[in-house]
Parts: sequence; structure tokens; C-alpha cells
Amino acid sequence: MNTSSERPALPLIVVHAEAAAHARRRAADLLEAAGARPQEVQHLLAVIEAGAVEGAHAEAVELDAQAPADSGDEFGRGWLAAVQAVAGRLTHLADRTVRHAAAGSPPAVWGPPPHRTLTAIEAVGDEQVHRVLGAAERIFVSLTGHTGFDRGLSQELLAVVLKCVSAEEQDGYVRQLEVFVEEQGQRLAQLYGKYGPGGPFEDEDRCYLTHQPESIVVCERLDIVPMWLTAVWNDETDAESTLERFTKLWRFGLGPS
Repeated sequence: MNTSSERPALPLIVVHAEAAAHARRRAADLLEAAGARPQEVQHLLAVIEAGAVEGAHAEAVELDAQAPADSGDEFGRGWLAAVQAVAGRLTHLADRTVRHAAAGSPPAVWGPPPHRTLTAIEAVGDEQVHRVLGAAERIFVSLTGHTGFDRGLSQELLAVVLKCVSAEEQDGYVRQLEVFVEEQGQRLAQLYGKYGPGGPFEDEDRCYLTHQPESIVVCERLDIVPMWLTAVWNDETDAESTLERFTKLWRFGLGPS
């Protein structure tokens, strides 16, 4: 895929953000005044927000059969893949909203993200690949104790995955990755504990990413730009099923066994 820096930005919905933030604060004040504990208030509001996201998910899923009637097979497959990607992302957001509330994390600030110019890059330099790989290896080994990974494969895949990091973010990406690990360390430990080296459900032949340090970067990109990652990965590798399986493990495979 040739990602152009001139690709038009998708429109943002900004009509209800301020009113929603005010309503959330008002609801929290009323619940606390009625005697609800702050943690209980956050949980109740998170469940309501997750339910709203699930409602959007139900609407999105219905789009799978609404491709234009005169479109060809290739367009239909692309349409279905896009619907599945959006539906998967919405499911992840709903789960994350409730999970953060249960963990006592600060509530999400609902509203449009700050406007930024994001410039796609055509290729990732070897120095950047080595820099990110060094950080990913350190994190991966600390979480798994595993050092028997394929470093050549890591370099090859990171040259692809890092194309999903904008030019503006490249210089500070190692720190961005470290912050992600600080926030999601428990999820990462659970992922590798179940599906990584020595885990009860490991299957390296079907999903080798669980045994590779670049999977740290893949997880971070799946949480930030899942559709961009999927498009670049599928265009530049012949391992579509590997990313698909890994995505399911990261998003849906971390509950009770």
C-alpha cells in the first residue's frame, strides 16, 4: 500500500463532546451526593459508556451486508474487511472502558483528539529499526525470559510495522512504546503468559508473533492505528493470517481460560 501524505483526513464528530463531558461530571456529582463511592461512580459511568459503544458496534456490524449492489467481489471483500476492523475496534474500546474503571484508572476524556498533521513515510531506516528493536527486546525478555527469538525476522517485520508510525512520531517512538508498556504491562504479561514461550496455549507455528519481541510494537499499533497496521501488513507481507490470529489473542484472548 502506498500511503500518501495527501490522503484526506476523515471528519471528526465534535457536536456532542463538550455536552457529554458536562453530563458526565453532573452525573458523577449527583451519584456521589446520593452516597455512591467514587469508584462505584466511575464503574457505573464506564458501564453506560461501554453500552453506548456496543450499540455503535451493533450498528456497524449490520453494514457487512450493505455493500453497493453493483460492486464486484474485490470491493465486497474490502468492504467486509473494513466492517470487521471497525467492529473489532469498537469491541476493544467497550472492553477497555470497563476494564480501566475496574482497575481504578482515570476515566477517559471523551472528545475529539487534538488536530495533528501526520505524515506517512515510505521506508524506515535501519537505525530506527535497530533502536526500536533494542527497546522491544529488552521489554520482551523482561516479560518472558525468552531469548530464543529470530532477530532477523524481527528486523524484517519492524521495517514494515514502523511504517505505521508517522514521521512526526518516529523520533520519540521508543519513549511512546515505553509509556504503552507502563500502562499495558499487565495485559502484555497475560498475553505472553498464556500464548508465549512455555505458555499453556502457545502455538508458535500458527502465531509466531507471540514468541517475537516485535510483538510489543504490534500490540501498541493495534491499540492506536489498527486499520493502518492491517493495511500495511497485508500489503507488504504474506502473513495475513498471522496478524489476524495475533489480533484476536490481544483483543479477545486475555479473559479467564
